[in-house]
Amino acid sequence: VVAASNPIDFKVLQGFLKGAGWAMPFPFTVGYDFSGTIKYVDEADASKWPIGTDVFGVQWGKGRHDEEGMPVGGAFAQYISVPVSRLSVKPASLSHAAAAACALVGTTAHQLVNDCAKIKKNDKVLILGGPTAVGMIVVQLAVQRGAKVLTTSSPRNKEFVQSIGGDGIEIINYRAEKWWDLDTAKDLDAVIDTTGEEDGWKHAQRVLKPEGSFASINSPDVGFDPKGHAPREYASFHCLYSDPICLNEIAQQLADGTLKIPITEPSYPFTEQGAKDILSDQAKGAHTGKLVMKIE
Repeated sequence: VVAASNPIDFKVLQGFLKGAGWAMPFPFTVGYDFSGTIKYVDEADASKWPIGTDVFGVQWGKGRHDEEGMPVGGAFAQYISVPVSRLSVKPASLSHAAAAACALVGTTAHQLVNDCAKIKKNDKVLILGGPTAVGMIVVQLAVQRGAKVLTTSSPRNKEFVQSIGGDGIEIINYRAEKWWDLDTAKDLDAVIDTTGEEDGWKHAQRVLKPEGSFASINSPDVGFDPKGHAPREYASFHCLYSDPICLNEIAQQLADGTLKIPITEPSYPFTEQGAKDILSDQAKGAHTGKLVMKIE
């Protein structure tokens, strides 16, 4: 059994989302990403989800972490109660660590590329935050769709981003360059913001085509109405919604080796100190790849 950590974990624990109206039932067990084996199942679901099946997923609702009548969080535990509507069968060749690691960020990245920006061949796309957990998957998916990809990174993470995106991507050193002033970052079809960069939406409007799309998972400046900035095809804050179908696609690509999700080693132990350490390291943001906790 493995759980993975995400930036949303410490944000929820620190109360950053109280104003968003998210439910916070107590006691609250942190963690949304999980991978493990079915131990108990309702009789009505037993034929499709037999005991002993290896499954994974993200304990999440529709655009927020809670959903009426459904469990909230709970992945940092030996057992987690999950609606079968949120489950995916883990490919046999995929480790529990990789399955848990890809759940939230893989779903988010898939939706940003396919549902929000609708990236297609020959599109010119800027991804803010190539080294982030979501960004590194967005980069790979955009490249697979034949897009011309530009992405921001610090010099420290440049080699890492190049290793996942390939030689064809353009990496912009955000510490030394203002991407909105670069000639190469003009007439963009889409900007995908995974960092919540200050004034990201304001700057994006300078470099996007009139109909170009902007999607952010960290900055609400753009608003919450995808069609609210006509003639742009999409311009909005995006919060993932649970979708096992797209998660199945991500997991199969990981199993096939056509997608990478680096995992930081070693994994964290399932102890009080291990939980404190993984959340502390997640908040610091000095790592590359995903942080995972081995439950058992």
